[in-house]
Amino acid sequence: MSIKMKELMARTDTAKSTILYYVKEGLLPEPEKPKPNLHLYDEQCVEIIKFIKYLQKNFSSSIAELKTIIQDSTFDFESGFERVMETLDILMGSVHKSSHSVESICDRYKITPQKLQGYVDDGLLFMREGVYTTKELEIVEILLNLERINMNPKIIKTYVAQARELARLEVEITHEFLASQSDKNSAVKALFDTTLILKPYLYNMHTLNAYQSQKENR
Repeated sequence: MSIKMKELMARTDTAKSTILYYVKEGLLPEPEKPKPNLHLYDEQCVEIIKFIKYLQKNFSSSIAELKTIIQDSTFDFESGFERVMETLDILMGSVHKSSHSVESICDRYKITPQKLQGYVDDGLLFMREGVYTTKELEIVEILLNLERINMNPKIIKTYVAQARELARLEVEITHEFLASQSDKNSAVKALFDTTLILKPYLYNMHTLNAYQSQKENR
């Protein structure tokens, strides 16, 4: 079934200029043009646009990265989220483009390589394909500032311990869940929603409620 531009815009909440840009970049197939002023898009374009917007929102994916995924000869839109799962390590790293070496970070923050490695050993910092990204720089700044103001490290150690246990449990349940599902693509999409949206929402809202309850009890 084919749909007009106006319907495609309404169903995806996407501007005409953006849709035309996606077509130009090869992210969407060219529309049929039975008449000069009539462009008809395949029904699947609705889901493709939603898929593109999901990756842009949750992974800050660039057009180049989206093209790498969608234009890959092995890409099948029906299993799009499964394909994303396969390249998740790349996408997670691509959110923070710039890379930094151990030497550049140590020079920037006037710390030793041993101290930086200590953060890694403690599960506070992670290298991505042998380098650190701008996100790790942000984490180093936070950790150094916490040390500067002598904040009790107990809370940070608790974060690490709970993150490790949650990650172990999450992976275990995820494998069981995926093995039992016939529609793997929808299952992976649900897992992304849980990990990227639901999990931080629950953590942040429970933390907010805890602070508010403490304030009310004073």
